[in-house]
Amino acid sequence: MKIMNTVVFALILGASMASRLEAQAQVSLNIPSESTYESGKSLCQKTYASLIAHEKGFYVRVPVDYSRPERGMTEVYSYFHRGFDPSKETLIYFTGGPGQTSHWGLFRNPVPYNVLIMEHRGVGCSRPDTRSMFLDPSYYSSENVARDAEVVRQHLMINQWTVYGISYGTVPATMYASLFPQNTRAAILEGVVYDGGLLLWDAPHRRKLLQRMLNSLSPSLMARLESVSAVHGIPDTWLSRQARTQLMYNDGVKKLKKRLELLTDDKVFKDFLTEVRKSYEPITYTPHILFASNDIAYMMISCQELGMANPEVSIEDSFIKGQLVRKVDTESLKQCARLRAKGDKIYRAENYPVKVPVTYFQGSDDGATAAPEGVRHYKNVPVGFKQLAILVRGGHNPNLELILYENPQQLQIFDYAMKGLPIPKTLYSEMKKASGHFWAYTSN
Repeated sequence: MKIMNTVVFALILGASMASRLEAQAQVSLNIPSESTYESGKSLCQKTYASLIAHEKGFYVRVPVDYSRPERGMTEVYSYFHRGFDPSKETLIYFTGGPGQTSHWGLFRNPVPYNVLIMEHRGVGCSRPDTRSMFLDPSYYSSENVARDAEVVRQHLMINQWTVYGISYGTVPATMYASLFPQNTRAAILEGVVYDGGLLLWDAPHRRKLLQRMLNSLSPSLMARLESVSAVHGIPDTWLSRQARTQLMYNDGVKKLKKRLELLTDDKVFKDFLTEVRKSYEPITYTPHILFASNDIAYMMISCQELGMANPEVSIEDSFIKGQLVRKVDTESLKQCARLRAKGDKIYRAENYPVKVPVTYFQGSDDGATAAPEGVRHYKNVPVGFKQLAILVRGGHNPNLELILYENPQQLQIFDYAMKGLPIPKTLYSEMKKASGHFWAYTSN
């Protein structure tokens, strides 16, 4: 499958925590029956084999439960994006989501190291053999994903590699670097999840950024925005949804403001209302199992480890009389209960101290994983060398978006992070001078 344009590709790689939130309210869980369930091997070696034949992927057997070997084995799928060269160092990429598939690849252009992409258990080609296991909450675990990666490393006989996680992928990446420091050259974390507390979803920092932007709009425009729900009957979470998507990108708040300012035009406003209404309509198609976020894996991890089963969880804000107000997400609670996925394994990053060098890339205006959570991770998790770069007005994938746009300084910056080396401040200065992108940088 051809990779789509650069910006959308960047969004897909790490956007699942935000984009799935929008789809969640529009479609019920796609729970397969016994007759329709397909294992990952069946999907990827038979049904859709032609779509991913170019990956030359492979399977590795891993324990279903590392603490209970009697539960047997399952298999996870991996492949080297653009092939493997034994003379080069290797990076393993943990996909976002949770539940994001791996078949979009990663970097648009070749890089001077091997890139291994492992499809997390329960997702796409790594779905288990049986439906009962697929729907078993105990099968899903971020720590199991990290341990699966270690089995894959042993299978490949790679001595050390660098771990790279975006969004939810920062969870298994943190765990791997903590559990297997001797096999980890360095860790790169982008759009960081700190823990499964309410701040992950509620993100008062994001609300503050948006409210400040709204307060700068003219009274007449604010009145028009308030009419979207008050007059035109569209759910009052519409602005929250628009913002979450826009804030995935660098300069997201600025771009959202510009879009809202266009709504002073009557025709633009009418078209906008049509677009927003459609976003609340039920999805009438089935997302491709290999190229869209997998909803079962998403909910299993989100409910059990990321706080979605918390009765106080707030994923979207209501927009009422010019103010953004948190709204409890009752729909997710129902889906957690339906899957029997209880919030009893909440992720806490401080339980996984990391001794290897860690580089953080965070967007100041990230709409999915708020910047303060990345700073908390930086302050509390690494116990060795660490460096934090926050892109001013950056979105959810601030580093990757610049790499996909082939920013030469960012490619050099990532290479230092890949090797676990301090990034020269001169590189950031060169970038600001050449392209205007400003990284606020600190290290220990």
